[in-house]
Amino acid sequence: MNENAKAQVWFTDFVIGMIVFSLVLISYYTYTTNISKQDSSANDNLISDAKIVSSSLISKGFPNNWDVNTVTRIGFTDSYNRLDTTKFNEFILINYNKSKKLFGTTYDYILFFVNESEDVQNVEGFCATGHGLVNVPFDISAAYYYQNKDEEQFLKSFMEDTFSATIYCDGGPKCDFLPFSQFITDINNYDFIVVEHPAWATSSFNSFEDAVHDPDNPVDTWLGNGGILFVGGQLPSANQHIALSVEFFKRAGQSESDRLATVVNEDEFIAFDYADNIIFRQAYWIEDVSVGADLKDIARFNCSFSPRTCYDEIEDIAINGPMSLTRWPIDDGKIFYFILMQIILLAGYLQEIIDGSAQKFANAVCFPINISNIKRDNLVRTDRLVIYKSDQIKMVLYMWQ
Repeated sequence: MNENAKAQVWFTDFVIGMIVFSLVLISYYTYTTNISKQDSSANDNLISDAKIVSSSLISKGFPNNWDVNTVTRIGFTDSYNRLDTTKFNEFILINYNKSKKLFGTTYDYILFFVNESEDVQNVEGFCATGHGLVNVPFDISAAYYYQNKDEEQFLKSFMEDTFSATIYCDGGPKCDFLPFSQFITDINNYDFIVVEHPAWATSSFNSFEDAVHDPDNPVDTWLGNGGILFVGGQLPSANQHIALSVEFFKRAGQSESDRLATVVNEDEFIAFDYADNIIFRQAYWIEDVSVGADLKDIARFNCSFSPRTCYDEIEDIAINGPMSLTRWPIDDGKIFYFILMQIILLAGYLQEIIDGSAQKFANAVCFPINISNIKRDNLVRTDRLVIYKSDQIKMVLYMWQ
């Protein structure tokens, strides 16, 4: 067979394959909407809106590189139906009522993703988004520890609302929850723990480290069994302390220039962009002791402190600046270290960014979606196939009136 004949055969096979694939997608989409249409045939407008919104979501959106401030049409896939995680995370930041206006609908909705077994998938730290009354719990046991009600508690409400976390504090007169001693006893009951600015005395910090990590016997410790630790602020009260495979530092009496940091590496778990500037409330940082190449360096202070030298170029900051935002694996667990999260982000939505980071890092399993508490007359479900991290999953949109 000559080369032209071979090319013609290959091209014909390719065209036939694309037609079959397209028909499968079309029939799949029509099938799911027809089921909904049978249940709500009296409401053509609802069915039409559901189709339009689901079609918008699997588009690129507009403008092409839209964000929460510039979007005029919401869409978060590329030309091959692959989920664009940057756009999806921007979509999550959009106010629900604003999203309905952008979709051009008055109907309520909820959006989530499932695998072929109809198990709800955690996508970018979210089980679902949309109507606030839909119950979307995570299947994870979580705890939150902070010093007391007069100190930092930036993530406390988030942990209570999102993960139904058990709350602990130092046990003193300003602590309205379970004390530190109970926290140490209960640690192995949890999959995900957030510790925010505890400023522990050395003895308390040592008790905490012993409970979560034993380098000589990692199998029987919390991190050794896959625990996920989100820690921030000042952990030990000492100015220097080696623990958890790193050394913790703090600098007293800092000026604003001492607290200015720059994002030197983008990271999948936190929606900061390269070169973003951050002003922290305090200057705490870590240095690697034994993690090595697995330590993910995200943000660094613009000035080093011994001796104090400040840098203007990101390349110099990335080499010489103290590490202020990092994550690293330890045993079979993992740690995300942030400083005081009541910070000034010079571009972006701080609370949403940190909340979303915690959700992604926890990587919690999602319970089934429960819409039983929604009062509705008609309900439509549309399904679309998308690709997320090389896996094919279904994007499910429920819309109702």
